[in-house]
Amino acid sequence: MTDGMTLIPPDFLQEIAQEHGVSEPELEVLSKALLEGKSIAAISNQLNLKPETVRKRLGEAYRKFEISGKGPGKMAKLQQLLVSRYQQQQISSEFTPPASVQKTTSHKITSYYDWGSAPDIEVFYGREKELSQLKKWLLNDRCRLIAVLGMGGMGKTTLAVKLAKQLTEQFEFIIWRSLRQAPSLKLLLADILTVLSGQESAKDLLTQDGYFLIAQLIDALKTSRCLIIFDDVEMILSSQQLAGYYAQDYQEYGTLIKRIAEESHQSCLMLASSEKLKDLVLLEGAKVRSLALAGSEEISEKILAERGLTVSSEWKGLTERYGYNPLAIKIVSATIQELYSGRVSEFIKNTLLMGDVRSLLDQPFERLSTAEKEMMYWLALEQQPLQLSEIQAKMLIPLSASEILEIMGSLGRRSLIEKSQKEGKTLFGLQPVVMKYALEQFVRQVEEEIMRLIQHQDLESLWLLQLYPLETEQSPKKYYSILEIIKNKLSSRLLANRRGFNLAIQRLEDSLSHLNQQFFGSQYTTQNIQKLLQILQVE
Repeated sequence: MTDGMTLIPPDFLQEIAQEHGVSEPELEVLSKALLEGKSIAAISNQLNLKPETVRKRLGEAYRKFEISGKGPGKMAKLQQLLVSRYQQQQISSEFTPPASVQKTTSHKITSYYDWGSAPDIEVFYGREKELSQLKKWLLNDRCRLIAVLGMGGMGKTTLAVKLAKQLTEQFEFIIWRSLRQAPSLKLLLADILTVLSGQESAKDLLTQDGYFLIAQLIDALKTSRCLIIFDDVEMILSSQQLAGYYAQDYQEYGTLIKRIAEESHQSCLMLASSEKLKDLVLLEGAKVRSLALAGSEEISEKILAERGLTVSSEWKGLTERYGYNPLAIKIVSATIQELYSGRVSEFIKNTLLMGDVRSLLDQPFERLSTAEKEMMYWLALEQQPLQLSEIQAKMLIPLSASEILEIMGSLGRRSLIEKSQKEGKTLFGLQPVVMKYALEQFVRQVEEEIMRLIQHQDLESLWLLQLYPLETEQSPKKYYSILEIIKNKLSSRLLANRRGFNLAIQRLEDSLSHLNQQFFGSQYTTQNIQKLLQILQVE
């Protein structure tokens, strides 16, 4: 043991290490190397650790003390630094740690936080029940894999950030990564392992294959208590197929998630996603949980109150129609306040969705398979929950009960439908804001089909007019008349030119005549064109 080592008391080393964010496992290794002069092999034998684990912990300690270089020279630099600080502690007794290392004031673990692209949360409403549930799963049940699910705007990311900020004393590492840009698993793991090991570059790791990097991460999760959060997980899943399957070239993510869920370790991977992994259904159990976020009436009212709006019956009705989606309520309330002077009734006249709210659902809708879109249109047109048998009876192209169940399960994994029980019956319906979006998409495509019919008498390309009735059985629960909305849109396009309007009516009548003569199309096609002619000629 050198003279320099004898000048550093153990209690001073512990104090200064804590200020620099050195964890207890790292300090244990550092003490034996620095104070006792033991080699890596000796420390490995004494603590029953792998030599590479000892090296990683020493490397992390060097990084936190900002000691650069290679080989034994780093230990000498650290020794010199600590002796100097000890001798001057009466003048300067505090260190300013690196910006990314935050010091706790208790005797619990000092954590290293790498927040990546996590947003800064200034205001947080409600969700106390959800926070409590997640903390229980993490701290009491020691879950290894947790999924926070919900459609866009529900606050998955906000909740995950709030949770992580409240648990900084419980983990040695907290690492946040967004999958919005769909990084390859190798790139993502190399990045995370660089943080966990304290290496300056991921270059060497990128030469390894994915399975090796997964094994390295699992070892790290066993060695240190880590909370790793993946946001925007839906971006690595396939599009235009049923939900929950990995996209091509991203199947290795499934291997990682399965190993984290099934192997014993002391850490947790949290997934925030608008789409539930299909594998998650099989993995869920004592150590794997999922939490689905629904709209919150409490949060909606607090948003309105923050804007100085009185929560009237009109506002309550509007927030219900937007499914108490927090982001949608923020957008809509701001618009009504700015453009309509707070008058809800003016806003909702013939209004389906606003652009900013629509953008929440553009991407999820584009990801749907054809079968899922067709199912969403049925649920949207009915504007109320239905039994599977009721949906099946309305379809012109029949699907078996098992096929419908599979489609419903996929929409459920996308957080787009709601399942409820009434009088012993299981009902399926769309969340209100999703219903509004689906209706808007339906109306837009129907309008395009009608204009093609008028311009080119293109009967063969009809799809929605052939498969769906524009006017279904009326119900007191229905908010929108689809036929009325389509009439208003067509009238605004056709009535500007009376001659053109008359020609459009003539073209529609000719199309109806062709249908009746040739038995072309479906019963819905004929009914829909007849209804359109009736309401347009009223003009």
